[in-house]
Amino acid sequence: MVMVVPCAGLQAASPQSEEEDIIDLVWPPKPMPARIRYLNAIASFDDIKYEKGFWEKFWDLIRGEQQNSQLKPTAVAVDDKGRMSVADPTGKVVHVYDQKTGDYWVIEEADVPLILPVGLAVDEKGNIYVSDGGLKKVCVFSPKGKYLRSIGDAEQIERPTSIAIDTTRRVLYVVDTPAHTIRVFNLDDGSFIRTIGKRGRKEGELNFPGYVFVGPNGYLYVNDALNGRIQVFDTEGKFVNTFGRFGDASGTFATPKGIAVDSDRNIYVADAGFDNIQIFNSQGRLLLDFGRSGQAPGEFWTPSGLYFDSKDRLYVADAYNRRIQIFQYLKTAVKQ
Repeated sequence: MVMVVPCAGLQAASPQSEEEDIIDLVWPPKPMPARIRYLNAIASFDDIKYEKGFWEKFWDLIRGEQQNSQLKPTAVAVDDKGRMSVADPTGKVVHVYDQKTGDYWVIEEADVPLILPVGLAVDEKGNIYVSDGGLKKVCVFSPKGKYLRSIGDAEQIERPTSIAIDTTRRVLYVVDTPAHTIRVFNLDDGSFIRTIGKRGRKEGELNFPGYVFVGPNGYLYVNDALNGRIQVFDTEGKFVNTFGRFGDASGTFATPKGIAVDSDRNIYVADAGFDNIQIFNSQGRLLLDFGRSGQAPGEFWTPSGLYFDSKDRLYVADAYNRRIQIFQYLKTAVKQ
């Protein structure tokens, strides 16, 4: 797939008109071949046509209605059955939306109540992994939200933020932002394996790392936030390559946040400073950017966590718009 698109500043395509069907909101704009299509947005259970049952309504009368809208989503993860989990640290909950059945529930506590749920991942069974910066550990829940176990503790992790799972190699990556490292744990028994990185500016070193994502090849993609770059590590934690720098033009970063990789190994980086998503090829060459500041479909207000599902759908935690926006990567027969 080739997505070489001239980028004038950081402006992206906007809707052709308010009357047009939303399915026509694509980037780059016509007549160029579309590579990204807007699908929809989810802000609360109303967006998945969830209907409360009798007992839920009864308990709402007794204890007061529970929070059902996102307050400040920071991370999103989706399992193979279409269940979407959203980390909401402001609300101290994880929202779970079943996009197939229309069911909705929240995860509020593990062995103790959640304090700062900021990172999310899901495994091949649909289990939900939640990194909690206040509890200083990763809590594991069943697909229905039952607490199962925890991985890591305050002695191993200073403050966990973003997490990612490599189900093939059975490892859990945990970003320890203030320690400037990535902690690696065994996915099955929770044992500690290794540490990736240390504070610095050299290749393989980190400076307040933020979000991470495991690509199709098992490589780990890291937003090295205060170094203004993306770093890539292989399955053994060895440095592979890096790209990016701070700046105010296309291809540079202002406030890089979430990172994700599509099936063609194109790299997507959310930038909360530009309110857009930039797309790079595997060598770090800019291909396309889309989005701009605003509240309309395809516009962002501090985009944060990103996630790609198995169908090449991109989920964006649009933090201050209090919603998850969903886009489709449109594959072509032409490879890079």
